[in-house]
Amino acid sequence: MRINKNGILLLSAAVFISVGFVPTASAQVTNTLKMEQIMAHPDWMGIAPDRSYFSQDGKQVYFLRKAVGSELRDLYKVSAQGGIAQKLSAAEMVLAESEQKFTSPDRSRTIWLRNGNLFLLKNGKQQQLTRTGEMSGLLGFIGNEQIAWRLDGKIIAMNLQSGEQTMLVNIKNDDDPATRKESTDYLSAQQSRLFDIVKKRETDKRESEVRQRELASQVTNAPMPIYLGKGREFRSFSLSPDGRYVFLSTAAPRKDGRSDKMPHYITADGYVKIEDVRSKVGTGSESDEALYIVEVGANKAHKLNLEQLTGINDDPLLSLKLETAKRLAKPAPKAAAPRAVYVNFRGVRWSLTGQQLAFSLFSADNKDRWILTMNLNDGDKSKWQLAHRLSDRAWVNDGSFNEFGWSADGKALWYLSEESGYSQLYRLIDGKAQALTNGNFEVSNVQMTHDGKWFYYRANKKHPGIHEVYRVSNDGRRDEVLTDMNGGIEYELAPTEDKLLLTHSTTTRQPDLFVQSTQVGAKPIQLTQSNSKEFTQINWIKPEIIGIPSKHGAAPIYTRVYRDNKTQVGERKPAVLFVHGAGYLQAAHHGWSNYFREMMFHNLLVQQGYVVIDMDYRASAGYGRDWRTAIYQRMGTPELEDYEDGIDWLVENANVDPQRIGIYGGSYGGFMTFMAMFKSEKFAAGAALRPVADWAHYNHGYTSNILNTPDVDPDAYARSSPIEFAAGLKRPLLICSGILDDNVFFQDSIRMVQKLIELKNPNFELAVYPVEAHGFREPESWLDEYRRIFKLMEREVKGRK
Repeated sequence: MRINKNGILLLSAAVFISVGFVPTASAQVTNTLKMEQIMAHPDWMGIAPDRSYFSQDGKQVYFLRKAVGSELRDLYKVSAQGGIAQKLSAAEMVLAESEQKFTSPDRSRTIWLRNGNLFLLKNGKQQQLTRTGEMSGLLGFIGNEQIAWRLDGKIIAMNLQSGEQTMLVNIKNDDDPATRKESTDYLSAQQSRLFDIVKKRETDKRESEVRQRELASQVTNAPMPIYLGKGREFRSFSLSPDGRYVFLSTAAPRKDGRSDKMPHYITADGYVKIEDVRSKVGTGSESDEALYIVEVGANKAHKLNLEQLTGINDDPLLSLKLETAKRLAKPAPKAAAPRAVYVNFRGVRWSLTGQQLAFSLFSADNKDRWILTMNLNDGDKSKWQLAHRLSDRAWVNDGSFNEFGWSADGKALWYLSEESGYSQLYRLIDGKAQALTNGNFEVSNVQMTHDGKWFYYRANKKHPGIHEVYRVSNDGRRDEVLTDMNGGIEYELAPTEDKLLLTHSTTTRQPDLFVQSTQVGAKPIQLTQSNSKEFTQINWIKPEIIGIPSKHGAAPIYTRVYRDNKTQVGERKPAVLFVHGAGYLQAAHHGWSNYFREMMFHNLLVQQGYVVIDMDYRASAGYGRDWRTAIYQRMGTPELEDYEDGIDWLVENANVDPQRIGIYGGSYGGFMTFMAMFKSEKFAAGAALRPVADWAHYNHGYTSNILNTPDVDPDAYARSSPIEFAAGLKRPLLICSGILDDNVFFQDSIRMVQKLIELKNPNFELAVYPVEAHGFREPESWLDEYRRIFKLMEREVKGRK
């Protein structure tokens, strides 16, 4: 064990040495890349704009950009017609429009918060309404003349004409004092009998409570609190546009199970600091939310009864639970009825008038998603209707494709659903659902025009890895393509609805901002230029995007292929397979990758004579529901099949030596590197970075979707956790892990090392990074890590005889 000059703790059976590079001629990359350059602080590449948005009049575009050599972000403004972006001064920045704005129903007024102060834009003139720096929880407009904000369970309204502030409602997670029962035990009764002062004070307290209720009933006073019961906390909280209703949910405080511990060894005072971090899958308790509609005028809360919700009383995992209990000789579990539910993030939508409400519920096991609607003109304020149910035997995609809302007239509900196998846009009117889009592509980021005539959306119609912006009419008869930029794209529709703000990138160009008219056939205007001159002058390889055939019954496996003319001739070449992280992430697309360091590293490897591929294995994003859920109960199996198919393709089509194949990746990619090295004979070496070794030690939200929980589905964890297959390691393995990783704990790597030690396996090395979390920050750490990966590949892959 030793510390190197970069402060990296080394635990290794071998001594690492620095790596030198021999320039190699390349038909595509003319610049010889150096590891020190590509792993340096990324500021040298140029800095892309972030969190861009239109001004309310659509004439300006605001965006953030990180300052060179600093983590601070400056706010910029540029004309939507193009020109030079202006960095705002501190004085200008505190007055600038915010990206989070609310507009009145008649579109005449806009409000936003900036640094805790409230601003109003009316008739093109801006006015600062508060100067406390403490306002938060802005809810939006009530009609055109009032705005509202939330202070815990209180909703405060302000009249924009008079400035008068009114408390509309005061909701408390506490017991109602008026319903408090008198204690009947002996000691309490004795106190009142023996001491007049006790009796008098109790009488005075009751009389005071009666008086307070009487005063609160007067229109000039604040309303009395609405008590929902002690021991709960607010989860969702939404005010209707007319200010007459509040939709909210409460739940008992989350119990996440026993938290783990993470030591900090490099500290300011020289003492080890111990930090509490997350708990592990299946160790906490489900948090079941209670739902309410609050009538503001009547100062009354109505609890919604979900017992009749379709499927709420069914346990999709019951048969698995019974089977597991029988096999382990445990008592048979009882079905949980009704199942616990929660309101999805931003899962509440009101019609423009506030009379129609829709909200999205997920089951805690994530097997079901329901969209419920309510007509608040009905007399029964707790009556709901089921608009849509989406069920999945694996898991419903709780992170994407859950957008929904009301038509402009409040008569139709639109929503996204994966029921066809791909996220598509639907409209529900008079109880009948109509698909407005259809095909083997994914629809997302839906934005409806104010008149309700058009839905704008983002989709990968022309190719799974190319996204463009489209719009479809509200009857589905006209579906138009608006952009043709062939890369990665995100968009925002201007408040004036006459133009689009596009964030576009390619495989070798960072994201930049463009503005384009909403007219069909319009051309984009570029607003920013992110890549630095130094970065642009390098002749980067533009990776091929190839659909590699599957020999395991899957669809084509879209893959980024890095190679040049030199690698395709002569003796067979070594290859490196990169495994992207997250599992559910798309890598083989035509836009800029978040793995930009890896992209540069792959260029360097090609210069050194390697072929490199980056596959969208099963579980990756962009390819529909079946691709996403192929790993249900068997993580690591379909993905490894896909990588072995990738090796076959490399041998047959890319002049690669089947005996010289390396693999590496981080996080999920580290997990897959373990699986490849333990379960396959096709890999000469592997580097597992911040790897998951045992899924029973990962978090609940992610893991329980795919593998259920260890007590319910222990076999899924056994077949999916690399530590169960560690005896299969036969070739050199490098493990790199940050001690401060609060996502995939350092404990995963330590447990794997101990297992390999007990197996008396000499084929591993461990590099430890004392000050790094899951995503490394320090350039020295990146450099050290990738030097080791390169050294491993040179020695064990390229150098293998």
